Amino acid sequence: MKKKPQVIVAYSHNVSQAVRVHRLPKPGETIRALKASSGIDGGKGTNTAVAAARTGARVAMVAHVKGGDWYQKGQQVLKDNGIDDTYVILGEGMKDSSGVVLIDDEGNNMIVLGANNEQTIPDDEIDAALNAMKDAEYCLTGYEINEKSVRHIIRKARELGIKTVVNASPAPNFAPDYWKDISILILNEVELLHMLDLAGISYMDGNWEDCVRKLRKAYGVGDVVVTLGENGFFCMEGERTYCSSGIKVDSKDTTGAGDGFFGSMAARLSLGDSLYEACRYANRYCAISVQRDGTISSYPLAEEAERIFKQMGYGGL
Repeated sequence: MKKKPQVIVAYSHNVSQAVRVHRLPKPGETIRALKASSGIDGGKGTNTAVAAARTGARVAMVAHVKGGDWYQKGQQVLKDNGIDDTYVILGEGMKDSSGVVLIDDEGNNMIVLGANNEQTIPDDEIDAALNAMKDAEYCLTGYEINEKSVRHIIRKARELGIKTVVNASPAPNFAPDYWKDISILILNEVELLHMLDLAGISYMDGNWEDCVRKLRKAYGVGDVVVTLGENGFFCMEGERTYCSSGIKVDSKDTTGAGDGFFGSMAARLSLGDSLYEACRYANRYCAISVQRDGTISSYPLAEEAERIFKQMGYGGL
């Protein structure tokens, strides 16, 4: 009998490839591509699910998608990583355009989401999936899918007692009134400041504790994780605050690093880590992924990550 999932990823599902350029273009500038990335790239949900599965969690994917060649590739990715796809529903129509990811020589990226491809998960599909997997510990979602779906996922998960972990990327352009139902909110520093601006709150840029306390007061969220790229992370767990510096590596491709952080953090939480311990693991995990091509193709299995951690001088994880 298949074991029940610990982590549900109710999110976007997609597989594509990125394009490499020497440098990112300026407005109005035309540049020439070098090549398509040799790595495999996915939507935020697919990336997150793969990272969580590869770092030790039992994972199930919940999504509602359109057809096309990318769909078959995406389903194979889920199968290859042991991710339960029972509730990945193939809807009507075909995917009509792909997004574009540009990656420069320094590993920096620009991402444009595809037109008319916003994924919406119908309420009844969300209810059926979460009711069937109500013993899961965590439900992960984020704003690469339709906001209405995010709202319903959060409400339903909390109703069932499943902890909700939400990636506020891309950040909403309004102040949500339902973030009080979020157990853990993860966002980067730009998204954090954006959400404070929406709430009309003044802040001191760079004082992450002050910013996070104000965010929690404004939106009523639970714990908060702020990813700071090469500068590490800041997190608030209850009233305790933690920060960790970044790990200096030669970045090759930073695309999907945030998704890798999200997924590996959730996996470690499901394995019993505290939030700080899970973030510390995820920080080190992403230091590996940014040195590789692609998103999905850059995420190591837990055993490989442990070996590399030891080589980096980080033992005992």
